[in-house]
Amino acid sequence: MSQIGKTQIRNVLAILIVLGCFALLYILQVREIPKSNKDIVNIAVGFVFGGALAGVVGYYFGNTKSNAEHDSPSK
Repeated sequence: MSQIGKTQIRNVLAILIVLGCFALLYILQVREIPKSNKDIVNIAVGFVFGGALAGVVGYYFGNTKSNAEHDSPSK
């Protein structure tokens, strides 16, 4: 546990973000949102999916991951 590197932390954070987004999506499907709060919930969910989830997907499947692997020193 004392030898946790940046890569492991990054991977765990990405997994938690993705699982959290799916949990949020499930909660939105099974719970009723009051009409007075519907707009703010939509804005918050859009921020989570547009920011956090898009960042994770963009990193792991986008250009950033390949650049990080290219720039890292090989062992």
